[in-house]
Amino acid sequence: MNWDKNLGAALLLLLLLSGCALGPEGLDAPALKDSPEESEVHLQAVFAEAVVLMQNGDTGEAEARFEQMAAQYPHRPGPIANLGLLAFQAGDVELARNRFEQVLSVNPAHTVALNHLGVIARMTGDFPAAEQYYLKALATNPEYVPVILNLAFLLDIYLGEPAKALPLYEQYKALADDPDPRLKDWMFDAKNRI
Repeated sequence: MNWDKNLGAALLLLLLLSGCALGPEGLDAPALKDSPEESEVHLQAVFAEAVVLMQNGDTGEAEARFEQMAAQYPHRPGPIANLGLLAFQAGDVELARNRFEQVLSVNPAHTVALNHLGVIARMTGDFPAAEQYYLKALATNPEYVPVILNLAFLLDIYLGEPAKALPLYEQYKALADDPDPRLKDWMFDAKNRI
């Protein structure tokens, strides 16, 4: 089994599945005359439009909208997290790291940012930091499927601890709506190395 190819493909899949920071998390209303409920609905719609642009590959326009929201509402982690995702997808790891750290300064329990900081730490060979980010992400959301699989890969492949990875593979299998078809191979290989 070619682990480098499979791991790379799996991580790319996880990054795509981890998606975006799904909501603006309380962006303030742009129009003071609107009621708070109307303003929140409006902002949710604006944020949702930017997310759709990002998902449809219109990254330039999505980035511009998230930049505007991040500048207007710097205390809201959603737009900043999505800017981090866009930077990561574009291969600008340093900008992505900065964005995700900015998110954590606003919300230290932001699961998506913690997961991606773990991925970045793993990519740069800082496996202890990657493990800490993943564990913090799991502490904030124990059922966040991308971080479960990322931690399993880290333990299994990079840290050589398949016995610790196997329960995570099982947890991923139980929680994932559509588990990666290679999961059986990963689990089989981990069992053989225990």
